[in-house]
This record gives sequence, structure tokens and C-alpha cells, in this order.
Amino acid sequence: MNGLARKLRGIHVLLIDNDQPERNFIRTVLEFSGAIVTVAGTAADALRAALIADVIVCDLASAEMAGSEFFDQLRYHVRLDRMVPAIALVPAGTRSDRVRKAGAFQMFVTKPVDVGELRDIVLEAARQ
Repeated sequence: MNGLARKLRGIHVLLIDNDQPERNFIRTVLEFSGAIVTVAGTAADALRAALIADVIVCDLASAEMAGSEFFDQLRYHVRLDRMVPAIALVPAGTRSDRVRKAGAFQMFVTKPVDVGELRDIVLEAARQ
């Protein structure tokens, strides 16, 4: 296994995205990098999987559909002793006011996703 494949070893990522092809691509990238990935296509799935996540990666549109209250609940539900870092997947050209409203996220990755950038940001978030 090369260094890239081990970069995220042991990091549990909760991936929330209702776009199946995008979700499959990101899951493959993260798993190749050594992450343990739990996929959630719905809010209910995300809440069930949240207890074991180190990092949440969520499509901005999926988060907006679920609502900010759900997302706040998800992040605090995950670990009672800390807030789980959350990364938003944001379409290229997204207006900055829309990104600012998504205050539940600490980091952002622009779609289409750059594989190296995604790996680096997930690793940085997990170290918080």
C-alpha cells in the first residue's frame, strides 16, 4: 500500500450526499486513502451512523434540504464531548452568501472534487 492509500487510515468519515454517482466517487477516493466510510443518503441514515464519525463530509445541497437544525443536531449527537468537524462539498461558482449561511461547516471543498485537496482537508479536520 502506498503513502496516499494510508493517509486517512483509521479515520471514520460520515459521507452525506443524495447524488449516488458523486457519493460513490467520493467514497471510493476516501476508502482508497484508508478511511472507513459510512454513507448516508438521507437524514435518518446520517443520524444512525453519526455516533462513530470522526469527520462529516456533506454535500451542501443535501445539508440545505435537511435543514440547519438537523445538521446542528447531527454534529452534537455524534460525540457529546466534542463537536465533530464538518466539511461541505460546494458546487463551483456557489455564491459566497450561500456558503456563509452554511455556518455549520468548518471547511469547504469545491466540486468537482480535487482528490488531493479532499484527502488533505479530511486529514486536517480529523486532527482538530
